[in-house]
Amino acid sequence: MNGLPSSLPEWLSFIERTHISNVALGLERVRRVADRLDVLPPAPRNLVIAGTNGKGSTCVFAEALLEASGLRTAATLSPHLAEFNERIRVAAEALDDAAICAAMHAVERVRGDVALTYFEYAILAALVAFRAARVDVAILEVGLGGRLDAVNIVDGDVAVITSIGLDHMDYLGHDREAIGVEKAGILRRGVPLVCGDARLPESIVRCAAGLDVPVHRIGRDFNLEQRADGWWFRNASTATGPFREPALAPVNVAVAIHAVALLTGQTPSAAVLDRAVGNARLAGRFERFRIDARELVLDVAHNPHGAAFLAGQLAAAPHPGPTRGIAGFLKEKDVAGIVRTLEHHIHDWTFVGTATERGQSGADSLKMSGSGPHRRATDCSPAEVIESILAMPATERIVVLGSFDVVCQARAHLLARIA
Repeated sequence: MNGLPSSLPEWLSFIERTHISNVALGLERVRRVADRLDVLPPAPRNLVIAGTNGKGSTCVFAEALLEASGLRTAATLSPHLAEFNERIRVAAEALDDAAICAAMHAVERVRGDVALTYFEYAILAALVAFRAARVDVAILEVGLGGRLDAVNIVDGDVAVITSIGLDHMDYLGHDREAIGVEKAGILRRGVPLVCGDARLPESIVRCAAGLDVPVHRIGRDFNLEQRADGWWFRNASTATGPFREPALAPVNVAVAIHAVALLTGQTPSAAVLDRAVGNARLAGRFERFRIDARELVLDVAHNPHGAAFLAGQLAAAPHPGPTRGIAGFLKEKDVAGIVRTLEHHIHDWTFVGTATERGQSGADSLKMSGSGPHRRATDCSPAEVIESILAMPATERIVVLGSFDVVCQARAHLLARIA
């Protein structure tokens, strides 16, 4: 086809210009193109992962486990932190530009007059790439909700719901029960569901019962435990360990282990678990840096549920002095709820702007945060705020949180600073 893009930046510009909107939930359009591409199922075994928070960490640890077990994997992650390539992974590596361009060309060749969103285009390109790579297992992260998300054209052999919290409520509903209905859309008759939320909404329980879905709950059917000799995974029949402390959140690690055990028919050995711990990393998820005597933590917590998780991680890694927060959020986020959740862990707030279509100024985030001391807004970048704090003689911990855009800017600055 003449006139099509030839580089990845050109392709990304193309799909941004031609998509119908940022969000257009529904499966009919994306399924029609997938059928033309003949990319379903994308792999012999498929793991579909939904949830409010923790999806990316669960995907990455499941990927590390499967690779450590000798299986060839593919994975989708969203959104990306710095580069689009992060969204499409094969053999635990981001796909290169040439392979992504080839996949996008394949999608465009058959798309015809079907309008696609940016996310739908990206998912279809990923499915093309997975088929071409002949992987053993595909791990697919749901973008928004579940029932009407583009990933839901794939029938999972195991389904995962990591957590249920209040986010994207304009699309998914205004309470956990309504949101649970949307997340439960990934369920298939008789296919096991692994849940990382101990307080599962009744809407998910009812949907699972209606489809004869075996439900595996954290804390009841499996868990991760820290013992004197290291970390152990426990399920109904066995305990496996010891292995090193994971860098990712234990709840997400436990969910990934149990899901992989169901997918492969066996619990990974302690040696495989230890290798996976050594290999599984995900930028921007309680990612820690040290500059001189300062600790800096980057985390993409952008809703109260994610903030509660961050609060637990900060409490588990206490700092002798106060903690300063640098935060930026998109327009629809519950800034007051996030600040309230972290009030005992972050003692001083600087709100920065977010440079995206749905972003807002630091002043707007400050206004949305409610009343309280030690809060301010700035037009400075996250990097500039970091440098101003580092120039002070004190040794406060710095936590950068909120939108992917803010965390990405801070991370790029820190990596350049310590290079």
